[in-house]
Amino acid sequence: MAAKAAGCGRNISVMSAAAVLAWPAAALALEGEILDAAGKPVAQAMVTLRPATLALGNSSYTVFTDADGRYTLPAQAGGEHLSVRKLGYASQTVAPAAAARITLQGSDNFAAEAPPSAWMPRTGADDLARANTILQCTSCHQFPSQKVRDYSQMLDGKSEAEKQAAWKAMIDYMRVKFVQIGPDQSQYDPAQMDFKTILDPTQGSFDAHDEEQISAFLAKHLPTNFDQLKQYDYGAPLGVNARTVMREIQLPQDAFVREVGLTPDSPYLWGADLQHNRLLRVDPASGEQKPYPIPYPGPTGPHTIIDAPDGSFWVTMLEQGVVGRFDPKTEQWKLFDKFGKYEMAHDIAPNYKFQAMPDPKGRYWFTLIGSNRMASLDPETGEIFTVDTPKDDGESAMHSGLYSTVITRDGKRAWFSQLSGGIGAVNTETGKIDVYLPMPQGAGPRRMAIDDQDVLYVPMFGTGEILIYDSKTDKELGRVMMPDPNNASYSAVWDPWRRVVWLGTSNADVIYKFKPEDRSFEVFPMPSAMGYLRMITFDRSNGNLWTAYSNIPTGAGPSRFVMVDPGDGITVNAAR
Repeated sequence: MAAKAAGCGRNISVMSAAAVLAWPAAALALEGEILDAAGKPVAQAMVTLRPATLALGNSSYTVFTDADGRYTLPAQAGGEHLSVRKLGYASQTVAPAAAARITLQGSDNFAAEAPPSAWMPRTGADDLARANTILQCTSCHQFPSQKVRDYSQMLDGKSEAEKQAAWKAMIDYMRVKFVQIGPDQSQYDPAQMDFKTILDPTQGSFDAHDEEQISAFLAKHLPTNFDQLKQYDYGAPLGVNARTVMREIQLPQDAFVREVGLTPDSPYLWGADLQHNRLLRVDPASGEQKPYPIPYPGPTGPHTIIDAPDGSFWVTMLEQGVVGRFDPKTEQWKLFDKFGKYEMAHDIAPNYKFQAMPDPKGRYWFTLIGSNRMASLDPETGEIFTVDTPKDDGESAMHSGLYSTVITRDGKRAWFSQLSGGIGAVNTETGKIDVYLPMPQGAGPRRMAIDDQDVLYVPMFGTGEILIYDSKTDKELGRVMMPDPNNASYSAVWDPWRRVVWLGTSNADVIYKFKPEDRSFEVFPMPSAMGYLRMITFDRSNGNLWTAYSNIPTGAGPSRFVMVDPGDGITVNAAR
C-alpha cells in the first residue's frame, strides 16, 4: 500500500511503526518559503499540512521555517490544506500547489490567533482571585472558551452586580455539568442523584468561597467584546527550529483519550479512553486503531497510563476503585479492585525517568482523589495501605483534590500534591506524612516532576508559577513565573536526556521547555487551537515527546495524539 504525498507528485511507501516513530532524514515531500509583505523572510513560522477532513487515523504534520523563511515537510506528510501562521501576522491557508512562496500580511489584532489565556489579565501570583478562577474553571476546559465568550457577550452593558449574579448562575450550571463528565454508565449519573446534593457547594470541587470569588472576578475583569485583542505575546522565545516536526493523529471525536503511553516493548501508541472504559491501541504507521475494553464489570474510567521498566503499563481508573497492570505483548490484564468503590484512583507514582516505580517494599503508591488519601498497593499480595492527607475542617475530599504523586530515587518518599491544598510527602517506610507545605487557595499544585537529584518541579495551575523544591534537604529553591501566568500548566515531566523540564499547558496551546540551570523558558506552540494538554511522555527510543488533546466535555475540541520532535538531535542513551 502506498500513500501519495500531496504537492510532490510521487508515491511514498508506508513505513513501519518503528520507522514512523523515529523518522530518518528522508526524501522531502514539500518545501517552500514564507515572506512578509516587504519580501523579507519570516523565521519560525508554523507550517501545517493536513487533509481536508481529519478522518479517524489520519495525520497532519507541522514544521517551522528557518532564518531564511524556508521550510520542508517530511515525505509522509500529505493533505489538501497548507496553513501558515505566526503571531503578529494574519494566518493563511492555501493548496499545496501554491506552497512554494507564501506572503503573510502583518496584523495588529491578535483576537483570531491568541489562545484563551490572552483574555485573562496578566496579574501576579498574589492575585488569588485570578488564580482561583483559572484553577477552578480551566480544570475542565479552556477558559474563556468560545461558549464562555458568547455568554459574556450577552452581559455587555449590564452592571457589575448583574454580571456577578449571571456568573453565579453559570457556576451552578457547572456544578451540574461536573457530574456529567464521567465515563459511559458512570455511577455518578446526575439523573439518579438528588439535585440539592449536586448544587451543594460543600460537596463538590468548588465551594461557596470559590463561587463568590470567581463570580466577582469575572464580573469585573472578563471582557464582553472579543473582536479586538491589541496585545499578546508568548512571554518567552520560541524553541522551534527548521528541524522541529509535530504530528497529530486523529482519534475518535467522541472519545476522551486523556493520555498516551509508550514502551519500547510495543510498536504501538496506547491511550487511556476514559469516556468509553477502554484502552485504545494506535498503529503509528497506518493510523489503524483497536479498542481494548477494560475487562471489569461496569464503568472504570481509565485515567492515567504510564509504563514500567518491565514493558508493562499501569493504568489508574476513576470508578469502582480499580487499577490495573496491562502487558502489551500478551494483551493480558491484572486488575486490583480493593481501594473502595468511591476512592477514585488518580495517579501512580513515577520516578525521575517517568516510569512507575515501587518503594523498597515492592509497593506502588497512588493518589485517591475521592477520599484525599495516599495508598500503597503490593501487587504480589494485593494488600492495600492508606494514609490520610491534610485538609481543612469541613472541606470535601473533592475540593481538596489530592492529585499527583512522584517517588524519590531511593523509593523512601512518595510526594503528593493537592489542587486546593499543598504538597507533602509520605515516608514509605513508616507510612506517616513527614513533610507538608500548605499553599494559598488558588495556587493549584498539579502534576509534578522529580529529577535524578530528587528536586521537585511543581506547576502551579492557578498562579502560573513553577515551585522548585529540594526534597533531600526539604528546602524551597524558588518559584519562577511561567511566560504566560494564565497558561494553566497541567503537568511537568523531567527529561533525563536534555536535562530540562517540559510543561504541558491547558489554556495556552503551547508546551514550555524549562531549563533549570538558568531558569529560562522556550515555547513550542501547538498546531491546533483548543490544544488542552494533559500529561507528556516520551518515546524512549528517540526522545520525542508525546501528548494528547483532551477536551471536556467529550467532543468540545480536537481529539488527537500529538508528537513533538524538538529538532535538537539528542541521543537517548546519554541519560543517566
